[in-house]
Amino acid sequence: MNRNLTLSILLVLLVVIISVLAYHRYFMMTTYDDSSDCLPPSAVNLAQELLPEVDIFLRMYSSGVNYYDGLLIPSLKYFWPGNLSIVVVLDGENQTDRKLGEVLRKQYPFPRVCFQGPANPKIYHGLGHQRMQRDFFYPERFTSKKYVGFIDTDTVFVTRVTRQLLFEEEKPVVIGVYGPAADPFWSESSEITAKIYKTKEVMKCMSYFPVIIKVEHIILLREYLEAIHAKSFDDIFKMYAYLPISQFSWMCQYIWMFHREEYKFYFNQRPTKGNLTWRGENNSPGRVNHTYYNNVLTPEQRTPKPRTSIHYRYTAQWKKVETLRRFLQIGLCFSGGFDVCVEFCSNVEKNSLQEGLFHFEGSDWRWDDRCLEEQRRHYAVVKTMYTDKTTQAIVRAGCQEVVNLTFAIKKVDL
Repeated sequence: MNRNLTLSILLVLLVVIISVLAYHRYFMMTTYDDSSDCLPPSAVNLAQELLPEVDIFLRMYSSGVNYYDGLLIPSLKYFWPGNLSIVVVLDGENQTDRKLGEVLRKQYPFPRVCFQGPANPKIYHGLGHQRMQRDFFYPERFTSKKYVGFIDTDTVFVTRVTRQLLFEEEKPVVIGVYGPAADPFWSESSEITAKIYKTKEVMKCMSYFPVIIKVEHIILLREYLEAIHAKSFDDIFKMYAYLPISQFSWMCQYIWMFHREEYKFYFNQRPTKGNLTWRGENNSPGRVNHTYYNNVLTPEQRTPKPRTSIHYRYTAQWKKVETLRRFLQIGLCFSGGFDVCVEFCSNVEKNSLQEGLFHFEGSDWRWDDRCLEEQRRHYAVVKTMYTDKTTQAIVRAGCQEVVNLTFAIKKVDL
């Protein structure tokens, strides 16, 4: 009897040990794929690059290909001159994403396609959007260039892109936003940025595309946050990933604090319901006091700066094809269409202020009377780009395509 009892106890202990080992192996010792691999572009455009030192960076999923095909790509064709160096990053473990990568790399703008493993889902709480945000903080995995320029699949370019819109004095342009909080999300987001940096946030930077940042500075950002929190960057990210965060505001906060002289900053003040003199009404608790901007910003930094593009799905009535058509039409007319697409541009006023240059995700700059003069400066530069017949033909073809534009975005068969 004692022998049977002993055997039973040993059997129970064996089962417990096996269970513990199994749990340890599958739940505690699971290795996650955080690697990346890239495919080269299938074609090389030998035209002059507008930004030879920049890789445009697009993190997307196969489910977002409709926006890529229907919004981003047409606007790039119409408004981005010459060669475009772009990296598209997809999910490495998703076979549909891998099939999509093979399709995309063979089509304009012939991107280099990279695949990123899922890492440990606990870092981003298993949320796809937060996984994307984390990947933005590791650009050195996907590019060897000096800068990355972040965009989204629903970015719509609305004017001929010039280097002057993106770089001044060989420094990347940054357009930050301050003023009354747009909504509770952005109010809380600024509070999180303040907690991350242990100092008040200065600006919202989900306010323009492309967001061009030096790769080295993003690496230094991670190291700085690791130093002040005594945690790995992924552990820091995990603490806040389930909350309203803005990766671009984190980046702009860092470069404003430590590399201010290496960028060209402009600040778009959001006015207060008819009152253009903001005195701190509805300021986020995480944001610096309104007097900071009066004391620190130069007059030049308060000058309106035209943007290249809009975040289209944050535009009113974005699902209507007429809305998309109108944004593209106005941009084409100002970008040479008044001369080569006369009938197409007959309902566009030459002296009107172009909304897409000064209004991004509810941050409206059009209250500033200087916007029209800055728009004229921009299009004086653009006009010098439309002297050859090839460029004029591109504009003319764009006008015709926009007339026939539909929002029946093609389905990619994967």
